[in-house]
Amino acid sequence: MILLQDIPQYYAYCFAGKDLCPKAATCLRAIAAQTLAESEEEGKNILYCINPVYVQRLSPADSCRYYRNNKPVRYAKGMTQLFEDLPLKQSRVVRLRVMQCFSCESYFYQSRKGERLITPDEQEAIRRVFRASGVTSEPKFDGFQYSLAWEG
Repeated sequence: MILLQDIPQYYAYCFAGKDLCPKAATCLRAIAAQTLAESEEEGKNILYCINPVYVQRLSPADSCRYYRNNKPVRYAKGMTQLFEDLPLKQSRVVRLRVMQCFSCESYFYQSRKGERLITPDEQEAIRRVFRASGVTSEPKFDGFQYSLAWEG
C-alpha cells in the first residue's frame, strides 16, 4: 500500500485509469493518482501528470514510456568494503572506473556511504567494471533493501 507521503514531490501522476490503460493496476503513476484521489488529507494543489490523451493514443502493441512497475526492486545500500579485497594498485583503477558508473561524483560518495541507494543498473555497471578489470569476485555491497523504483 502506497501512502501519499511516499510519493516523490515532483512525481508525474497518471489519471488515465483502467479504462484507457491495461497496465494501470500495476503502474506506480496510476496508483499514485488513485492514492491522491482517494486521500482525505490535504493533497497537492499543483501536479505533474501524464496527458491522458497520450495514453489514449497508444495502440495495444505500443508500451507507455512512462510506465513504472509497482514491484519492489532490490537496491544495494553502501559500498564501504567494495575495494577492500583488491590489491592497492588495482583498486585505484577500479575505483576510478566505478565512479564513472554514477552520473556524478557526489552520487558515488553518497552511494558509498549508504546515503543514496544503488540502483540495479548501477550495480550491474559496477559488476561489469569488476569483470573488465579482471576481478573474479562479486562486488561487496554493505547491504540490500527492496524499494519501489519511482524513476527508472
